[in-house]
Amino acid sequence: MKAQGKYGKMIPVQDGWITCPNCRRNKRLKRISPDESAERVGVFCRDCKTEVFLTIHQGQCYESRSQ
Repeated sequence: MKAQGKYGKMIPVQDGWITCPNCRRNKRLKRISPDESAERVGVFCRDCKTEVFLTIHQGQCYESRSQ
């Protein structure tokens, strides 16, 4: 499910791991706990060489909007 809410585009969390939203190779980027929250966390994918900034809210992950 892709949602465009107040946090931005939702990124799926599979088995507690965020996968790269750009290359979709199931490359695990960061482990997320169900109660974790953070603002603008940068994660880097070594496969496609891109950095994505994430907002994590109660275990759900969203791509941060540019400010």
